[in-house]
Amino acid sequence: MSSNGLVVVTYYTDEYDESRKIRPLIEGLLLKDEEILAIVRSDVTHYGTYGNEYLILTSKRILVVASDGSLLRKIPLSEVKSASIRPYLGVCALVLETKEGPKTVIVYSKRRKSAFEKVVTLINDIVLLKIPVSELKSNLRQYLRIIERPAKRSVFIKILRMAKPVAPLIALTLFLSVLTSLISLLPPYLMKILIDEVLIPRTNIDLLGKIVIALLAIYGSTSLLNILRGYTQLKLNQKLTFRLRSLVYSKLQLLSLDFYDKYSYGDLYSRVMDDINRIQNLISVNLGAIIIDAAMIAFVGILLISMSPMLTLISMLPIPISIIGTAIYRKTAPKYYQKSWNKWSEVISILSESLSSPILIKSFNKERRMIEKFNIKMSEHLLTGIEIFKYEQKIWPAIGFSFTISNLLIWWYGGLKVLSGALTLGSLTAFTSYMWRFYGPINDILHHVRAIQQALVSGERILEIIEADPSVKDSPNAKDVDIKGDIRIKNLWFTYDGIYYALHNVNLHIRPGEHVGIVGPSGAGKTTLIKMLLRLYEPQRGEIYIDGVNIKDIKLSSLRKQIAIVLQNPILLNASIAENIALGKENTTLEEIIAAAKAARAHEFIMRLPEAYDTLVGPRGTRLSGGERQRVAIAMALLKNPKILILDEPTSALDAIKEKEVSEAIDELTRGRTTIIIAHRLSTLRKVDRIIVMDKGTIVEEGSHEELLKRNGLYKKLFEAQMEGLTKMVPTRIPNRR
Repeated sequence: MSSNGLVVVTYYTDEYDESRKIRPLIEGLLLKDEEILAIVRSDVTHYGTYGNEYLILTSKRILVVASDGSLLRKIPLSEVKSASIRPYLGVCALVLETKEGPKTVIVYSKRRKSAFEKVVTLINDIVLLKIPVSELKSNLRQYLRIIERPAKRSVFIKILRMAKPVAPLIALTLFLSVLTSLISLLPPYLMKILIDEVLIPRTNIDLLGKIVIALLAIYGSTSLLNILRGYTQLKLNQKLTFRLRSLVYSKLQLLSLDFYDKYSYGDLYSRVMDDINRIQNLISVNLGAIIIDAAMIAFVGILLISMSPMLTLISMLPIPISIIGTAIYRKTAPKYYQKSWNKWSEVISILSESLSSPILIKSFNKERRMIEKFNIKMSEHLLTGIEIFKYEQKIWPAIGFSFTISNLLIWWYGGLKVLSGALTLGSLTAFTSYMWRFYGPINDILHHVRAIQQALVSGERILEIIEADPSVKDSPNAKDVDIKGDIRIKNLWFTYDGIYYALHNVNLHIRPGEHVGIVGPSGAGKTTLIKMLLRLYEPQRGEIYIDGVNIKDIKLSSLRKQIAIVLQNPILLNASIAENIALGKENTTLEEIIAAAKAARAHEFIMRLPEAYDTLVGPRGTRLSGGERQRVAIAMALLKNPKILILDEPTSALDAIKEKEVSEAIDELTRGRTTIIIAHRLSTLRKVDRIIVMDKGTIVEEGSHEELLKRNGLYKKLFEAQMEGLTKMVPTRIPNRR
């Protein structure tokens, strides 16, 4: 929070970059109401030597400061027309085009190019695209997940609330554990009676038999209680793990795509599996154990005091050391565990990538590279374990040594008392036995504090998912709409990362039943525009209307039920072909599935498979060829019977014969429907009513094929490039040589 009460968002181009260190030094350079937007570090000084200087982008100016915080250069944003990067031999320069001409503001090595590209884009967002600073701040905050880290107590309370449905099982397990622990306190007292009243005086033979029978009964009852407690503990673990994983998985399914853009697969997998395990252990094991241990400490402490106050005082000596050591541990340990689990998430990410992309890895002969990369990440994770071990050795051995010293003092002092006749041998034996029953729970609590600390870090990671709000959700007045197909897009802007705008100032009107093709170079924003229509993301600016209704006021279920999309590289579920096709319609029949497959020209290849429609397609549909997957996807769209159809190169994976057959099915599918076709092969668009040409996130041309060719614009360049490629494929006759 700044001094003027404004929320400050600072974007560091490197997550762990030392740019963070410079911020406190430059606060005094800021004007009133001026906020820092981004900081990026250079590794070359203005003298041309290696060293650190920093470029600071604020809401009003561009500053360059030295590593000590002294101001080297300042340029108001109002004087900047654009920003660019100019490469030179070994270095690059950030150049600002100003009203006075170009100005080189900072130089850096090519290793820092990626970081400076992001800041250049931010500058151009402000001066070229005229994006308000408040909007940039909002976008960066959303992308960077800038949230208040909750207090540990708040995390703990929220974790307990998640376990509320299994509270009766927790109580029963706790009761059985307490009862077992209390019964286990009887044997030392019986051993005291055995030594002092039977063995040493060698009398009371009848009492010997009674003590043996009592010990047998105690051990038998504790065995039965342990069996019962083990069963309840198993049920508790199962129900708790099921609830927590189901809760997190359900929330993941409801979150918007922008949430998945911020986390790797390995990170999310680690949270659902590893972090849930730690929280389950916290609730089902650690909390109950701490309560039992605390009760044992209190109960045994009373017994020790009643037996010998002086010996009890000696036994208390390690307690202050334990409390101080635990307090230090709780304060400093989380950063070590967080780092370790972040490294583990990276290991899981590499593992999942390699297992899901074997064809890619093998075709590029990158097996050894992936092994090397996996081993590096595993080594980094193992090193964090060594760091944790070294850190813990600064605390726990000292605490353990204090308990050893206390134990030796008790034997020394207690031995003197026995020799002087002030204490019986049975009392000293019972005291030492109870003392370890006293120390045992204390050591257990220290162990559980470590586990709780780990679980609280895991709790924070889980709460990031549980408490995340979908950016795309039904508005309070959302309603079901029977879509006709009129689409109107007004002044649409969108960025994935808060910096680069994939779409800007897009305006488009598609009439009901119209067939529109969208073309453009890779990265032009075609697929992003389709994601906006499906409302998979929310635009930062602008609106989309269907039949005159803002799509934010249409229920998501109603919108997506009436729009179908066939992707260029469709991904299928790891289920049967019939189950995949049935995704297009709820409560569908086998006859409808077969009819859709026939219309998509998929029935023939399906029936050649050993299990026909019951054939499992494998993870992501990998057991089918690209063309087969595409035909299954078309069958899904046919079964859905949508009002708006989106085709992303629907025949790109088909041979010429199958393309002709599927094109006939597509012609039938698109008849009378609003259809949008994304195409790289311009021949796919031969039957559309209108062609939209996109480049660099905006619409640059639109019209019919003939109209666009006459304009000599981007469409003509794309068309001529494809025609040139086809011309080169025509075989040239080579004369016979004699």
